[in-house]
Amino acid sequence: MIRAILFDKDGTFTDFRATWEGWVPDAVRRLARDTDVSPAAVADIFGVDLSADRILPQGRFVTASHDQTVALLEPLTGWSAHRLADWWDAEVETVQQVTVTDLPPYLGALRRRGLTLGVVTNAHRAEALHHLTDMGAMPHLARIVAADDGFGPKPAPDGARDFARALGLDAAEVALVGDGLTDMHAARGAGMIGVGVTTGTLDAAMLAPHADHVLPDITALPGWLDGRT
Repeated sequence: MIRAILFDKDGTFTDFRATWEGWVPDAVRRLARDTDVSPAAVADIFGVDLSADRILPQGRFVTASHDQTVALLEPLTGWSAHRLADWWDAEVETVQQVTVTDLPPYLGALRRRGLTLGVVTNAHRAEALHHLTDMGAMPHLARIVAADDGFGPKPAPDGARDFARALGLDAAEVALVGDGLTDMHAARGAGMIGVGVTTGTLDAAMLAPHADHVLPDITALPGWLDGRT
């Protein structure tokens, strides 16, 4: 029996490309301008194709944590991690999150099924809380595990494991829902059910070898749960 759903945030609650693709290429150019380095070099670190203004499916912006990206930007830009973080935090607050569905009623319906809900994200806690609050998700979440909480970013399974442990759940009773291979590897490593959704940068064919199930988006989750009973 599934007793809890642990969601990824970006690309799972949100349409990843609709949210970020119109913003990230220009952010890359602004950072290159402000640090006086090549836009191509910054784009390479983020995993962005500036010729097409497109985020690469397995680029670092999709898969890596903030700290992992900053560690590569420091020697390139000559800026400190603190200065880069301040620059990024100010920029990212302007991004309008495009949710897959109206989250408050959606999450409320899942809770009425008796499910415990949480989020595990490779975003920093401050960024995650800002976005989840704007989405109206916070009242429905029992626990949030962020990349700077000490468990390491996904695909490390430690954060997902801690979610289950803290709530007294067996890992096998938790479905981890996400749009990326980092999510599916974290689910597998934690002993959870990995459910892929295609609202990120990967299609079903790319997710299927690594997921227990693949759905078009989170709105298909209730039907999938019904089919398990």
